Amino acid sequence: MTVPFTTPDQQVLYRERAWRAFDRITAADEAPSATAPCWRQAEFRTQCGTGCCYAGHVALGNGGQWLVDIRGDDMFIDGMAINPDVDEELSWAVWEYMLAEPDDPEDAIEEAYGKRVVHVSNRAERLLGSPRRCHYLFFNGSNSRARLERLITEHIGPRVIVGGTAN
Repeated sequence: MTVPFTTPDQQVLYRERAWRAFDRITAADEAPSATAPCWRQAEFRTQCGTGCCYAGHVALGNGGQWLVDIRGDDMFIDGMAINPDVDEELSWAVWEYMLAEPDDPEDAIEEAYGKRVVHVSNRAERLLGSPRRCHYLFFNGSNSRARLERLITEHIGPRVIVGGTAN
């Protein structure tokens, strides 16, 4: 099944983004410095460097920038320490947000610390062209790499081999 209501060029772009993010997960887990798997789908962002959920890898692989910089147990926005427990009236935890981009849908944009932000899963949905019904399929905390691989194949499209190189 491919993403509905898209052109063939968009479908190729979405498929390339989906598989590139999947490969980021694999690379993080197979890095020589990784003593334990770094990717944990249930953790939006971990302290092991590249660790974040699949949505995070989709967004980061396409130039996304986190609102919050995490250093050890401390969090910063624009170099200033913040208290993540301060209620900014966000739908999710503050460290799960990225700076909004012009192509993010207005109904997904929130305001925090004087900045326009979007939850990482909403950014990933836009980048993958996945409708909201796929949200919990791709971003479910219990997903394994094998399940993600199957979901990407079924809902976005299989890998395409061109000239011996996979997308």
